[in-house]
Amino acid sequence: MSDPFGIIDGAKTVTKTLNESVKASEELSKAIDGVLAVADKTAKERADSRKKSRVVNPDTTTIIDAVDEFQRLMIAKQSEEKIKYEISKKYGSQAWDEIQSIKARKKWEERQDKYLEQHDRRIIKSVMALCYIFASWVAYECTWGMWR
Repeated sequence: MSDPFGIIDGAKTVTKTLNESVKASEELSKAIDGVLAVADKTAKERADSRKKSRVVNPDTTTIIDAVDEFQRLMIAKQSEEKIKYEISKKYGSQAWDEIQSIKARKKWEERQDKYLEQHDRRIIKSVMALCYIFASWVAYECTWGMWR
């Protein structure tokens, strides 16, 4: 039996085109996943470089870690009191006030670093969204659009 209207050939062409579109979509998905991995790695590297001189204490879930943290805080407070006494005795109270302003500046810098890390992530997510939109447009044009 022959196909006088070309329906079988048309169905084969549509099937072939859909298979090619699926393959192209899979390749685009892999490329986008690669970009996401690079973007995430870049954001983490920037955050790590900002925090390189600081000790990061993650949230603890065990009582032992909580007790250790408490002991470190108590030691730090005692050390700070000793240092305050010695600096005030040797250099005067103005020196201790200057040290406190430096401490406040360091805390501000830490908050600023967190903000900048979040800002970097927002920018990267925006770029990724634009990549998805562009990839979708290219896939559409290659599949059903004028470039087919």
